[in-house]
Amino acid sequence: MLRRLTAPVATLGGLVTAGIVDRALTPGVKPLTTAATSTLNTVGPIRLYQYEICPFCNKIKALLDLYRVPYETLEVNPLTKKEYKDIGSDYRKVPVAMLGEEQVNDSAVIAKVLLERIGAAGVVPAAELKHFSSPSALEWAEWSDKKFSVLLFPNITRSFSESFEAFGYVMQVPHFSLLDKVSNQFVGAFFMWLAQDSPALLEDLTAGKIKKKYFIDDERAALHAGIHEWLRDGVGDKPFAGGDKPNLADISVFGALKAIDRTAAHKEILAETSISPWYNRVKALVDPGNSCTLRQ
Repeated sequence: MLRRLTAPVATLGGLVTAGIVDRALTPGVKPLTTAATSTLNTVGPIRLYQYEICPFCNKIKALLDLYRVPYETLEVNPLTKKEYKDIGSDYRKVPVAMLGEEQVNDSAVIAKVLLERIGAAGVVPAAELKHFSSPSALEWAEWSDKKFSVLLFPNITRSFSESFEAFGYVMQVPHFSLLDKVSNQFVGAFFMWLAQDSPALLEDLTAGKIKKKYFIDDERAALHAGIHEWLRDGVGDKPFAGGDKPNLADISVFGALKAIDRTAAHKEILAETSISPWYNRVKALVDPGNSCTLRQ
């Protein structure tokens, strides 16, 4: 009996020790710098607390990339949210933007504040910004946030292998320890996949709960229908919903799709629908990530 207990205890002790050593050797989070703000001094330093696969986070990054506003990103640990301790925040969702010392929550609010600062800096003409955030653009941006973006998560967690692939991004986060990476990819993927058909298992932001909340029976068919609605009624016969240039609606829908670009689902969606020409036009202008000066 003693021998049976000794082996598991020794194994657990080894894992705990390995975890402590691993965290000790993992690089810490660097403080927010001002070195990246030379081109837009009046906008100030920007750090975005994010999940790499969050559609709302990718919307904000696409906005900043479109207008070439330098920023930094800090990946939040989905299991522990420990990164928020540095800013003393009780808010636990993403994205959160630190604009210097000011904390701004919620992607719609962040976008509004950033556009105000970009306008105040004189980087973009007032008339262009007004068109970018026209009533139609705001309406479709809200549609993207509330009706379109919610369709993506169920489409990347239909099986354990899809969930595992979606959470693979954690393996590239510099400040995550090995234990953080492995636990997030395996545990996160497992529960997200399990909750696809059993929403009662997890009550927060799971594929199963999303499907139940939005009455989704076939997640892929629902996503295809959303894309069709966007192209037909949002974009129409124009290059972009904004006409000759993208507006906030274009950036919102693009950011949602960009969030899953590392997955097989993304490739399938581009191949199975007519979204590719529009998506590639926006991508060519946004050039995702080109204004990010530091990824942590």
